[in-house]
Amino acid sequence: FVAILGASQYTYAEASMSQGKEDFICSVENAMHFYKGVPAAIVPDNLKSAVTKSNRYEPTINETFQDFAEHYSTTVLPARAYKPRDKSLVEGAVRILYTRIYARLRDKTFYSLKELNKAILEALHEHNNKNLSGRSYSRQKLFNEVEQKELGSLPVHRYEIKRQANATVMQNGHVYLSE
Repeated sequence: FVAILGASQYTYAEASMSQGKEDFICSVENAMHFYKGVPAAIVPDNLKSAVTKSNRYEPTINETFQDFAEHYSTTVLPARAYKPRDKSLVEGAVRILYTRIYARLRDKTFYSLKELNKAILEALHEHNNKNLSGRSYSRQKLFNEVEQKELGSLPVHRYEIKRQANATVMQNGHVYLSE
């Protein structure tokens, strides 16, 4: 998972078990806590965990992800399908992080996701503090000076995923509940 802020290109990355709804929402939430604030809008790719039905004008946002966005008082503006320019900053960040983080960690063995994410975070700290090419400032410095004050405040409590289920009462009066 890779997230980036538009003005400073301040980057967040983490490894997750899947691209499932719960893991995706957890990663987005971790990114907001990393930034210590909430952006005005989230621009996700068109994965099913964020967008139920892709459409050029009126995409259908996943109900749980929409609830998550409402909890954090932000909006979801999904990138258009097959339009990489809508998310060009994150596409570039993925390419850069591939060489700066993945290449560094690929020969190491990690025994837990927590251990892997700790190593990613250390490399990410280096990446964000490295001066931008041809510039005398880093992503971290630009974030602190320009973007941090523009982020909304985080809510007191983290988002809790709600599960819904339609149940049918059987003839014997029992209801079968699954996860």
